[in-house]
Amino acid sequence: MRQPWAIEIYPYFFDHHLEGKAVYPAAEALISLAKAVKNNFPQAAINSMSDAYFPRFLSIPAGAMTLAVSVQIEEAGAGEIDAALVSSVKLPTGNISRTLEHARVKFAGTTIKMLPAHPFQALEKLEGECINVPAAAIYRELVPFGKAYQNISGDLSVSRAGALACLYGGGTQSDDDLLGSPYPFDAALHMACVWAQRFTDIVPFPVGFSRRTIYQKTKKRVTYLGRIVPVEFNGKQLIFNAWIFDLQGSVCEVITGIQMQDVSKGRMKPPAWLKPLFKNNLNIKL
Repeated sequence: MRQPWAIEIYPYFFDHHLEGKAVYPAAEALISLAKAVKNNFPQAAINSMSDAYFPRFLSIPAGAMTLAVSVQIEEAGAGEIDAALVSSVKLPTGNISRTLEHARVKFAGTTIKMLPAHPFQALEKLEGECINVPAAAIYRELVPFGKAYQNISGDLSVSRAGALACLYGGGTQSDDDLLGSPYPFDAALHMACVWAQRFTDIVPFPVGFSRRTIYQKTKKRVTYLGRIVPVEFNGKQLIFNAWIFDLQGSVCEVITGIQMQDVSKGRMKPPAWLKPLFKNNLNIKL
């Protein structure tokens, strides 16, 4: 089933940009897909997502007020619902159109209620030798997004074991009813990007994840605690797991198998000041 979908473009979306071009955030794409699935399958467990894939950016033209896209929805095995956000572009040689996929994810057929075991003995303690990177430096040089997407608060602690930071729920018009606020999830990806710039030679962006489970919806204007753990790096792709907690230590979200890659083809490089003094061993399984 394929249906037209109009994305309303708010001014703050233009704070989410890559190499000077605004792009629709993956976190917002997931909300669009959740809305479409819920409209067609009210019983769908949109708090449980798997096999997410973000193969190409969806650009936002300057001055745009809406984006005309489509959502493809199919019932998959085990009661799952497969949803994809796609657009059509006309080829320069004629009137033939090409379909481009920008985001795909599966939603579960039943609601997930069981909380996972707490994975950390000391939630606010990061193992290994740490550095603290101020949020101002992150959003000036490492993840140069505009104000609406600057939601790592204070310092980000980074060691080879992972990264730890406070994440803000944001304060814009974005929808926090279906999947919670998109900003803590988005900021957790920023944490992974900073870790990669510290310990590898690439500036990666998210291209997918294995599973995301929302146990408590994050809310706008509320602060959370985020933690990411590197799982694997093969020289081209990094894999991370991430947790988002409320300030009392309860689990809000768990995202596993986050896939990060260099989508700039080497044009973007980490700054020298962030690199450790010792030589990093690439092609490492963490």
